[in-house]
Amino acid sequence: MSEIELSENFNNLIEKASGLGLRAYPLESGDIAVENRIALKCAYGCRSYGKRLSCPPHIISIDEFRQVLQEYSNALLLVDEHDTSHVPDILEAWGDFRKESFRKMFELEQEAFREGFIYAHLLRPGSCNECDKCNLEKCVKPERRRFAPEGVGVNLQKVMERAGVDLKFCKPEKTMCVGILLVE
Repeated sequence: MSEIELSENFNNLIEKASGLGLRAYPLESGDIAVENRIALKCAYGCRSYGKRLSCPPHIISIDEFRQVLQEYSNALLLVDEHDTSHVPDILEAWGDFRKESFRKMFELEQEAFREGFIYAHLLRPGSCNECDKCNLEKCVKPERRRFAPEGVGVNLQKVMERAGVDLKFCKPEKTMCVGILLVE
């Protein structure tokens, strides 16, 4: 990863993230790996596929996201780590962890806007779970509707490697919720 020139406002966001309990890693938008193969995990492996307006096929395509990403210079990789050593069923608890992490990351997105990053946009950890069942006719919480990085082809493993973050799969004592805040 190349050295990023950080503005005072960008540094303020990193400090705010830390105050929310998030680890924030500055990225250039070019550090965000977008691959078509990632969509396979959504279409053939995720139980939310097609069941939420924030999931494929209801969101922008991978190619559309690639175009949007070119309009951004910088981003923050956001990591919220949860101690799951005491959790008997991580999959059952995963929804609550994602919701808690999203709320912190969403607050940071709002702060980014207030800091002058008017095009700040969050890619949330996992599929949206703001509602128990998604209203596929019309989102009832459109101001909170965000899609996951994987839904638009982001290879989070590569992004985390580029940021210097070690991602370990199937590690029962800790679970990471990961999001990306695009800032411009």
